[in-house]
Amino acid sequence: MRVASAGDIPALARVWHDGWHAGHAHLSPDIAALRPLSFFEPRMATTLPDCVVACVDGDIVGFAGWEGDGIGQVFVLPAWHGRGVAPRVLAAAEEELKRAGYSRIWLQCQLGNARARRFYEKHGWQVAAELDVTIGTTEGRKPQRVWRMEKSLA
Repeated sequence: MRVASAGDIPALARVWHDGWHAGHAHLSPDIAALRPLSFFEPRMATTLPDCVVACVDGDIVGFAGWEGDGIGQVFVLPAWHGRGVAPRVLAAAEEELKRAGYSRIWLQCQLGNARARRFYEKHGWQVAAELDVTIGTTEGRKPQRVWRMEKSLA
């Protein structure tokens, strides 16, 4: 596990794109059509340096990014799902937020993404609310419903 750098952006954008589409495209096909790989690279640049990456044999296979007290991204290449990468990047992000002094943190999980919700709950997260938010696309922000999940770091 290491902190991300600017040179990682193309590989991180690929992880974000592939991971997001694997977990969300079936829930929001209209939004998925507006989130090509080219959409993720400039967005990835905005998450540095608050991002940790998981590498296997020098290749980036997963990452987690945060802003303030919220984790904004936890994504793993689909070929690496179920192989222990996601728990490691999530734990690394949680540790960074704890080190920054946060005692309660949050993230958003798309409503209907039961696999992700089970994953977060398995790692101590709880649904605190259902919210209407917006998500970025090539055509601007689009509405989406999410579970706001929270975790105490105390």
